[in-house]
Amino acid sequence: MVNLKSPVLLCIALLLGCVWAAAAVAEIEVNIDRNPVRVNESFQLVFTLEQSPDNDPDFSSLQQHFQILGNNRSSSISIINGEYRRSVKYSLQLMPKQVGDFMIPAIRFDNERSKPFQVTVKPSSLALAPQDELVFEVLADKPEAYVQSQVILTLRLLSATNISAYQFGDIVIENLDTVVEPLGDARKYQTRIADRSYLVLEQKFALFPQQTGRLEVTPLMAEVRLPSRSNFDPFRSGGEIRRLRSQPVSIDVEPIPPDFKVSYWLPATRLELRENWQGDLNGLVAGEPITRSLSLVVDGLTAAQLPQLTLPPIDGIKQYPDQPGLENSRSSDGIRGKREQKVALIPGAAGSYRVPEINLSWWNLQKGQVEVATIPERELIVSAAEPAAVSAPEAQIESVPAVATPPVATSNPFWLWLSLLLACGWGASALYWWFRSRQAVSLTTAAPEHPTLRQARAELRRACDAADPAAARQALLPWGQALLAPRVMLNLHQLCDRLGPEFAGQVEILNTSLYAKSRDAWQGAELLRLCQQIEQSHEQDPQRESGLMPLNPAA
Repeated sequence: MVNLKSPVLLCIALLLGCVWAAAAVAEIEVNIDRNPVRVNESFQLVFTLEQSPDNDPDFSSLQQHFQILGNNRSSSISIINGEYRRSVKYSLQLMPKQVGDFMIPAIRFDNERSKPFQVTVKPSSLALAPQDELVFEVLADKPEAYVQSQVILTLRLLSATNISAYQFGDIVIENLDTVVEPLGDARKYQTRIADRSYLVLEQKFALFPQQTGRLEVTPLMAEVRLPSRSNFDPFRSGGEIRRLRSQPVSIDVEPIPPDFKVSYWLPATRLELRENWQGDLNGLVAGEPITRSLSLVVDGLTAAQLPQLTLPPIDGIKQYPDQPGLENSRSSDGIRGKREQKVALIPGAAGSYRVPEINLSWWNLQKGQVEVATIPERELIVSAAEPAAVSAPEAQIESVPAVATPPVATSNPFWLWLSLLLACGWGASALYWWFRSRQAVSLTTAAPEHPTLRQARAELRRACDAADPAAARQALLPWGQALLAPRVMLNLHQLCDRLGPEFAGQVEILNTSLYAKSRDAWQGAELLRLCQQIEQSHEQDPQRESGLMPLNPAA
């Protein structure tokens, strides 16, 4: 029985309890719907916890720079893989009191604190008269931009009265070729101008001018329907319709700066070049593929604008690139483009290989200078494949195992006769199992562990006729081992070296179709024809076939 009164055990128990309690409490997640915000505009601040605190948090520290317009608490339960997870959210509607950079302080939730972060408050973009009930404006986040870089266009409808419906007109740019990408649905929040509250309906778009010059956004139209005041219209669907017209927006589009000497132009606010290996880099084996993933993530460009990643050659390693994956994520800050390139690498033999570094130059819009993203070089250590086991002959019992007999006393003949009887029994059993094993060999239908040339040829034919590249690649090595037996082939690279360049070319086509997921369907007729031709040549002259060395070097 453990004595919990021991000071040492008590300290250990308290320490483990503290560790368990710390591990049980997850980090508090803090989200803000947009940053920066404008003065007198409301924004949403959300705190998310996995456990409900015993005491209500104190948000009074926020009132120094923000007005708390609302405070809502909600909880939800989700089931993931049979595990219950509960989350508690505190949603606050805040409105900044003045312009500047302000810190959202750490908020205490029982024994945990949220992380503080900074919010930037900008001046209001409007100069309104207090009597204006409906205002429609279009704003660009910058007055000038580089060609093909991102410009965020914001459409804002402000209403001091109730509205039943609204609609924004299309963005029209006639003088310059420009790509327009929406940044999600419209958002709602509140603002206050000249002591008057407004409901704001905001929608953002990303513009990518493809030519230099002055980009002119023609005035946009917004249509607003006011609620009906008629008692005969219970659904308020026949109210007054008002149309609002925005001011035109002009943006100066500048050419590529002369400091940028690279052929591919990449203007962005942030760029990341990542590398990921799917597999164990410490357990590479010759002839076995491993997948390398290269990801390019850029803020301020679409995935279609990102360049193809150049894969430098690696001596001794074949590379089979897959079709690139393109993905765009949208937020109020703009578009984040992602291009992912997967490539299968197959080392031909054991040894050390140097994977060269990859460099990509881009233009940092925030710093106004050229920067280079780099994936450093890497060394790969490849071990040799394990030799394949030599095919065993048909199971036969060559000899009768010796029978161990217990020591007998010469003075008692009973033990001598018993030993002779047991020896005869063992001999009869051995002869019985020998005859049964010969019958089993002739009657069995199961395939042997190491197929014969006839069986390997049949497997290869089935795979080629079915146009199955994976099955064909799996059947090639057993076919080659059976053809060149007793010479041992460890992988397809050795088999290609033995059977010549034409066979290696067919294997290259097979690998490309398998690892690169080529859109062209692989057909196995040409590979099957070549293998049949190799078999015929091997039967005529097994030592001369495809430049094979004689099995006996001394011959």
